Amino acid sequence: LSRARLPIPPPGHLGEEDGKSSARILSVQHLGPTALRILHLYFCPMPRDAASRPLKRVLIIAYYWPPSGGAGVQRWLKFTKYLPEHGWEPVVFVPDGANYPVLDEGLQREVRPEVRVWKGPIVEPASWLDSRKLLKGQNRFGSASATQSKGGLVQWIRGNVFIPDARMFWIKPSIRRLKRLLAQHPVDAVISTGPPHSTHLIALGLKSAFPDVPWVADFRDPWSDMDYLDDFQLTSRSRARHKQLEQAVVTRADKVVVTAPSAAGSLTGKALKECGDRVVWVPNGYDDADGFNLADAPEDGPFVLGFFGSLYGSRNAPGLWRAVRNHNADASNPRKLRVLIYGALDPSIQADMERCMSPEDWAFAGSVSHDEVPNAMAQCHALLILQNNNDTGRRTIPGKAFEYLATGRPLVVGGALNSDLEALVGEWGYDMCDMEDERGFGSQIQHALAGRSSQVSPESYRRDALTADYVKLLHNLVA
Repeated sequence: LSRARLPIPPPGHLGEEDGKSSARILSVQHLGPTALRILHLYFCPMPRDAASRPLKRVLIIAYYWPPSGGAGVQRWLKFTKYLPEHGWEPVVFVPDGANYPVLDEGLQREVRPEVRVWKGPIVEPASWLDSRKLLKGQNRFGSASATQSKGGLVQWIRGNVFIPDARMFWIKPSIRRLKRLLAQHPVDAVISTGPPHSTHLIALGLKSAFPDVPWVADFRDPWSDMDYLDDFQLTSRSRARHKQLEQAVVTRADKVVVTAPSAAGSLTGKALKECGDRVVWVPNGYDDADGFNLADAPEDGPFVLGFFGSLYGSRNAPGLWRAVRNHNADASNPRKLRVLIYGALDPSIQADMERCMSPEDWAFAGSVSHDEVPNAMAQCHALLILQNNNDTGRRTIPGKAFEYLATGRPLVVGGALNSDLEALVGEWGYDMCDMEDERGFGSQIQHALAGRSSQVSPESYRRDALTADYVKLLHNLVA
């Protein structure tokens, strides 16, 4: 640029017309950066509408939204945070008056002020049942274990009357409301995220009204073969209805997004690589701004194995409890272990832990808000991933795994083998064992005590990087 030769602008700007040439030449070899910037703005001005040019707008239909806590809210709370940086304005449609099982008021601070949030009233049977204590003892986090009693009238009604889920009464009013709103405030694309899968049926209704607006169905979990449906004693007719609705969504959506590769097979009957570009894997991730670059864990005291999330029936790990007990009972081990559970703990698993381990071997720390999680993780020397020990576990990857990877802490992993999770943590340099495998857990614990951690960079799982991937998908749909 210092050697550039630029035409002098007309009179009244940087020089006077000499009357002999309509374009005198000025050497800018000796101009400073400020003068060069002025020349650049003059000869290469921004388009007049650049500042006012609207972003492309995407409607996101979600059930979980702050003040909801838990895993379900994180994915689209984070995507909406970074979408504007990639040229997309998110408009979020969420329920007004939802009966969220977990609250985290601190997440309200993560909603960007400019994000437009539309709300539609919701009537939930869970609210009525809670008020009459009829949900007492009912598991709202996940599936029961094979030995745990299942069913009951409330569960049967939940599974066979409320299809696809207990938010079904939100579907039709939301379709009507959104039709009116979209007629006044058009969008360039629609994304529905489930579970609950009622969100997808809202989007399906909108697709009939706005067939030219591309629709992405984002499945955070599978649908018709999800493990918790087994707890509801579904009749063959009810199970067929779930499958019928699922296929209507998969067929009509312009793009299907899954958070684990094998979920594609659950939804389409085909492996992900056989689905072409219509089904895409966009994993969950971590937000670097949340502070997962942890300080070293305390050098004194027990070696803490931390679990964060919901620990329910199909995530019971008897092999781990025994491995911890046996390690601590061996006087030759210089450092004792302690399992620390943060989140939700199913009473049946708590009973198993109490039977198998001494009170010094473990503790239940209760729930922590998401912004407190990094501080809690900093007290842990290794982190536990305990995934559903069934077919659902083979087709899902817990979102917490990516935050774990970002910490750099060693991982101890249990769950169903031959799974997406096993393949992923294998790429990260970790082992995985069956929930009953005491020896396998013992081996992983020894690796953790020796300080083995992943040599894989977590950068590709940053939320801002994953948002860029999602934006490419959206651009391709609206191009």
